[in-house]
Amino acid sequence: MTIYSYVLSNIYSLSPFFITLILSIVSLLPIMPSGTEEITPLLGVISLSFWIVNRPDIMGWIPVIIIGIFNDVLYGSLLGIACLSAIMVRLILIKILHRVDLTNIYHTLFYVGLSLIVWLFINNLAQYIIYFKFYNYHAVIFQFLVSLVISPVIIFIQLLLFKKWLFQ
Repeated sequence: MTIYSYVLSNIYSLSPFFITLILSIVSLLPIMPSGTEEITPLLGVISLSFWIVNRPDIMGWIPVIIIGIFNDVLYGSLLGIACLSAIMVRLILIKILHRVDLTNIYHTLFYVGLSLIVWLFINNLAQYIIYFKFYNYHAVIFQFLVSLVISPVIIFIQLLLFKKWLFQ
């Protein structure tokens, strides 16, 4: 194995982690109109659940914890809430994947929707318990729906990258 192939194999194995981090940053960019920050799509969660479903060996516990802490810092929430959400998403998806052998695009979309529900539930429950802050649940439901509508595009792009890396 040459040094070039070793470097490329490490880049390929770390790219899902960096794609998820970049999509988490993109979801916080001011691309939405003013006043709609609370309904931005959760691109990082979509990417996280996609890679957990398709490559659970690459998206292990340590990258999930790092992504969770990164999202805590990015969103400005109490340290550990997004990390707990990311851990619970991985735990639930891995438990489901051990029972199901095949995953196709429809299963992936279902798992992304389930991940979004778990993520939003844990984050909103923690915010309610810690800050006694009542949320506009219409905004949370709309954020879920916007994320679910955008998720096929993110899944398709990552699926193309996954197939490209698989055959190299």
